[in-house]
Amino acid sequence: MDIESQRQQVARALGALETGIARLVNAIAHGTATVELAAGDDARDPIARACEAYSAIDYRMEDEVDTSVVCLGVLGVSADILRRAESVNALKANLKEICAPLHGVQIRIAVKGEDAPTKKISAMRVVLRNIQRSDLNLLAAYRKIPILEGSPTTITYTRANTRSVYRKTIEDLYVLLNTREGPTASADRARLSTLDRRETHLALVKERYQNIRANILYRHLDARGRGRIQIAAELPLLYPNGRRAEPPEVRFPQAVDADEPRRTRQSKFEPLPFLEALPVYRYARPAR
Repeated sequence: MDIESQRQQVARALGALETGIARLVNAIAHGTATVELAAGDDARDPIARACEAYSAIDYRMEDEVDTSVVCLGVLGVSADILRRAESVNALKANLKEICAPLHGVQIRIAVKGEDAPTKKISAMRVVLRNIQRSDLNLLAAYRKIPILEGSPTTITYTRANTRSVYRKTIEDLYVLLNTREGPTASADRARLSTLDRRETHLALVKERYQNIRANILYRHLDARGRGRIQIAAELPLLYPNGRRAEPPEVRFPQAVDADEPRRTRQSKFEPLPFLEALPVYRYARPAR
């Protein structure tokens, strides 16, 4: 892989994205918009909060890794602003496409203060370091702005705790472990070799995350003939603000009660992980 060429492509795509976002938030800040946001922790202007959410593609000091800013709300905007938002989404897709090959590649670099003189790290991390953007939050940079094609009547938010589960072959897991070093990864590879040949798949289980979606009811069918849709909605939604259109009724999710008992389902996996370096579980055997 030509890291220098990749570095230049990432730098150009990221610069174009940041320029596009700046133009979008400037148009929103100086335009006329119908806005309704969920209550926040401060009393700032809703437009300013929405613009900050669209612009937040860097980690702040207090942010956790693999998380991004959540701002629930709805903005009715002009056709020009919608075009700018669509342009930003295209720039996000371009950045993601350019970065995609870098995520699966490991590069060995020299390190100080480690047991070994070199260490394997993600090519993506190497490129971001080289362009002095180690603080870039790729999850936020890739996340598209939700844009509605028509004028909504009601927007109802839902909140759920979900997790991603990937069914992996044993060969897939060997490949993932080959990018890792140390005794833990070696022990995991040895543990995989003890499996019966009839056990061909294991489950790679990611941690639970909060999934926020919006159920949209349109006043009229959209261009695809749909009257209802559901979309991811962690950023403020944009919709065309027609001259005679009434603002939609917006129903935000209620606060989660930590003491409220949660419904539990019978797990498809064994209670303890099978590997240590990766969150991999064996599938539970059906009761006889």
